[in-house]
This record gives sequence, C-alpha cells and structure tokens, in this order.
Amino acid sequence: MTFPPSPRPPVPPSNSQDNFSRKDEITIIGAGIGGLTLASALEKKEIPFQLYEQADSFEALGYGIQVSPNIVRVLWELGLEKELENISHRCLGFELRSFNSDKILAKWQLNNKIPYYQCRRSDLHQLLFDSIQDKNRIHFSQRLESYQQEDDKISLYWQNLQCTTTTALVAADGVRSQVRRSLLDAVADGVKPQNNPEQTQYAGYAAYRAILPFKDKYRSFWGKATVWMGENHHVVVYPNGNQNNSTPWLNLVLVVKDANWNEQGWNIPADKQAVAQEFANQSEELKEILEDMMASPEPCFKWGLFIHQPLPYWSQGKVTLLGDAAHPMLPFQAQGAAMAIEDAYVLAEYLAREKDIEKAFLNYQQTRIKRATKVQQVSRNNADIFHASGVKAMIRNFGLGLISSTFPSLLNQKTAWIYDYDLCVKLNKQ
Repeated sequence: MTFPPSPRPPVPPSNSQDNFSRKDEITIIGAGIGGLTLASALEKKEIPFQLYEQADSFEALGYGIQVSPNIVRVLWELGLEKELENISHRCLGFELRSFNSDKILAKWQLNNKIPYYQCRRSDLHQLLFDSIQDKNRIHFSQRLESYQQEDDKISLYWQNLQCTTTTALVAADGVRSQVRRSLLDAVADGVKPQNNPEQTQYAGYAAYRAILPFKDKYRSFWGKATVWMGENHHVVVYPNGNQNNSTPWLNLVLVVKDANWNEQGWNIPADKQAVAQEFANQSEELKEILEDMMASPEPCFKWGLFIHQPLPYWSQGKVTLLGDAAHPMLPFQAQGAAMAIEDAYVLAEYLAREKDIEKAFLNYQQTRIKRATKVQQVSRNNADIFHASGVKAMIRNFGLGLISSTFPSLLNQKTAWIYDYDLCVKLNKQ
C-alpha cells in the first residue's frame, strides 16, 4: 500500500538558476548515502556539481539500514516514493526482549502516518545513484589528498589527478574525513578550540553484522524490529526488502561489551562460530538464526564502536562537512545515515536560496548542528540503557513493561522529535 505525503505548503521557489552562477560548481567528496543524496538534490535544483569517490566502485554491502519517517519524507521530496517502497520492508512496531530470559519487556505499534522502512543499505545506495541523471558528474578512483582555499576558488590536490579548482567543497567522506582534519586546523581567526574535537574514544563495544536469506521460519519477525537487551549484550533483528517486489532478507546486528580495542572499519571478517557462542541465550528463535548464520555462505563482519566528540563548527569559508564527516555517532538510535540525508537536503536548499556560498554553508550549519549533536548524544546514552545490568536493568525492564502495557503511546512520544521532524515545514518557516 502506498501512503501519500501528508499535505504541506510547498517549499518557496528558490530561483536557483538566478542565485547560482552556471560557472560555479559544488565539489562533493564521498559517494556514500549522504554524498549521493546531496548530488541528487542539487541536480533537481539545476545546481552543477562534481562527485568524487575514492573507491573503484560501490561496495555491494547488503546489510540493513533503518529508514525512519523523518528521511522517508526527504526521499519522497526527491521523487523516490515508489522506488523506496519497492525495496523496503515496512516496520509497524518494536518488540523488546530480555537477552537473558527471552521475556518480552515491551512491544508497541508505531503511530506515524509516514512509513518506517527497513531495507538493504546497498539497495538504498543504488536507488540514490540511479536517481542522478548525469552520471558523467560521478568520478571513481579519485582520492583527495589536500585542498587550499583562496579568494575566489579552492584548489584540490588529488592522488591520481592534476590539481583542479572548484567554487565550493562539501566533505561527505565519512568518519575518517581528510577534509575534516584540515578544516579543524583552519579556523577563521586562527584560534583552535581548547578541546581537540578530533580525539576519539573507544566506546568499549564490538559490533557484528550479518544478513541471511529470509525463510518462512522467520515469519514471526515480519512487520517489526526485534531487540534483545541484556548485560553486556544487545541484538537487533529485522527483515529487509519488499517481499512483493524484491528478495527479502533478515538483518542481524549483535553488540557486545568488549574491553579489547577493535578497529573502526566496517569489513573486518568475524569468526561466526565464536559469535554464535558469545550470543547464545534462552531464545530458541535467536538460536536458530545464529545456527543459520554459521551455515550461511554470507560473511559476518566485526567493527569497533567509537565515541566522537561533537564538533564546534562544520564550515569554514567555502568548505563544509556532511554526514559522518560532521557528526559520527554510535548506532544505538539507528540515525547515522538519516542525519546525512537530512544534512544533504538542507544544504541543497540553502545553496539554491543563497548567492553567497559562505552564507549558505553557515545557514546550513546553524540549521543542522544542534539537532545532529542531540542525536549523537542520545545514541551515546542509549548504549548504557541497552546494556544495563543489576538494579539499572531491573528499573529499565519494569518501566518498559509498565509503559507498554498502560500507555504505549509514550514510547512513540520518546522518539517523536526524531521521526516526526519535517524538514520541509522547518525550511518553509525560515
């Protein structure tokens, strides 16, 4: 079933062709979800861009991503309503269980008019790539090594290219952003912040991800996200894909407290047998899933989770940051990619409105930084809630059970500031 966008006043005409000189171009570094969303939004506003990706091609990572209503709205605005529905499983609610006993702690239905979707990251990535008409503006195997801002241009120095110039630079190059490091060393007044925002801290958790072909015996997981919470352990299971239009999968994320430092990379192979032993519990359903994971040819990957301090600013001159380059966050609110998509939509809108690129970048930063920083903090706090033990776990479990059995709407209200956020309405008010 297709759910049309809720009525809203149209975004005021941006007159982008008048505000943005055709000789000007935006250079985007990084063709992940944030970079592709920005490219798609700029193209629709007829703002020229070049998009550079250091990889030789897109990685075919099929692992799951949660597409919450706040970004479903954005993707609809980009004209991708039907395409998104065709690749997605619709999540209608959540079920929280005890990792130790498998007892249901809470369950509730979502009450959003806008769908909450779950799909494979690679499918969303492909959808965004396909939405860009002029593929000649996308360049692979190009790694930016440094840049230099001058009065009317930015010089870009590449690993495999001669120096090029651009009008403005947007870094969507992820948690290890080279541009971010340079930007933080180039504060306009030359004074660096007292605390080093580049400093990262190992969060003390290792995460594992796997994906399995969906089977009939997984049918009880359809239509929801299932979460096991317990001392030192946390597991999330949800379907991916629209069973009517694509091959459905079961996405599996497992998190464990681990004092040993782990790399921050996304594709470190994990020992599946060791993972299954670590996460063995009282749930027969989870036991079956772990057995299927061990037998499956699909790999399981491990990565370390790190805490990144919120940045004091994202923009300097005609250079700005987007997505994980601006606000890397722990995965415990499932909003990392969502914040990148929101960033991209807002940035494209301000570039269309403003002749002055520096002003557009500062308006973008002012609109986005408070919300993204709050989501960063909530994601960090959720780590303690999900893995609580002892008295804290007893209080959590009692509270969840009481609320879900008496006032389940309160659980939706807790995340309403995230899911009900409507960028178009906010931008209309400015």
